[in-house]
Amino acid sequence: MFESVDEAINFAKDTKDGGIPLFHWEAVEVRNSDPVEYEDIAMVTIVLKGDPKSVIEREKRPEDEKRWPDYWKAFLEGTEVPLQGIPLKEFPALTPADIATCHRYHIRTVEDLADYPDVQLKNLGSRGTSLKLKAVKFIEYRQGPDIADLKAQIERLEKLVGDNISNVPERAAGDGVSKPKHSSRKQQSRRKSNTAGSKKSSTKAG
Repeated sequence: MFESVDEAINFAKDTKDGGIPLFHWEAVEVRNSDPVEYEDIAMVTIVLKGDPKSVIEREKRPEDEKRWPDYWKAFLEGTEVPLQGIPLKEFPALTPADIATCHRYHIRTVEDLADYPDVQLKNLGSRGTSLKLKAVKFIEYRQGPDIADLKAQIERLEKLVGDNISNVPERAAGDGVSKPKHSSRKQQSRRKSNTAGSKKSSTKAG
């Protein structure tokens, strides 16, 4: 079906194959070692979304790092895999029981719930179909035109403020400095002329 491993990996990424990898270390006996020695081997348990009973366990392959880069990085760093979407706790339609059920089937975001296969909605109980429809509407609301317009306006304002701040040195070097000096010179010349005028008038008076 695929001409290369990279082609298969790209296909898996583009079509959201639904495989959830759970990486872990396993101590494996080194062959022909005397005395017996063990080494740590990276293993992976692949669970299919919506079907926790369908599990594949095997040794990690090099292509797994490309297929699930975020999961592999999180495993090496000992951290949680970053969520790609809206966390379930931010979806008001879900109860704690709903969230627990979703986690059992490796549904971690509202987007996961919206993309959940229709044929497997029965796994989520009697509210499965309703929850999926609400998830789709919730995503549309969060990404609606009003929100998009608001974000665009904020970006324009931030750019405008940034441009104004960057122009402050130029203004200070120009109008902000030269005009006060010019006006002070006028005031000095006026004072001199007034002084000269007062001296002339006092001479005439004498």
